[in-house]
Amino acid sequence: MASGFEMRVGDAEREAAASELREHYASGRLTLDELNERLDKAFAAKTRADLNVLMTDLPSARPGWAAAGARPGAPAGIGSSGAGGSGAPQGGPARAAGAILVTLVVMGALLFVGTLGVFGIGTGRPFGIVLILAALALLRRLIFGRRTPARGPRGCRRW
Repeated sequence: MASGFEMRVGDAEREAAASELREHYASGRLTLDELNERLDKAFAAKTRADLNVLMTDLPSARPGWAAAGARPGAPAGIGSSGAGGSGAPQGGPARAAGAILVTLVVMGALLFVGTLGVFGIGTGRPFGIVLILAALALLRRLIFGRRTPARGPRGCRRW
């Protein structure tokens, strides 16, 4: 089984490479002749190595070109599940919308049961308060995302 740069590429990966080449032309890094030559090579590429050769002398916003074959589930570049590194979670916008929907449903259930507990129906008052706080914590995470720990002077985590 082929892996890494020997892996064959599809139309989506060729188009992603062509799109990035067009961005470099628009930024003034490539002349029109260089762009046309590289686009011809991009659409004729058969492996990831063929596409990587086109990008080696250009800066890339996507870290995936150099490590395209490192692992199939890489977050960006031609090794990802999308055509480019759009920043969306793997699986695209539908998966992100599904995750938000599930979070909202769980948060609503926690608020509902917590409210019932606070007003004396079903559970005890302290348990209801804990459930409401958990729902608010989910809402905070949905709005602000995950917190990443601060890094110390040598890249160590500070807690």
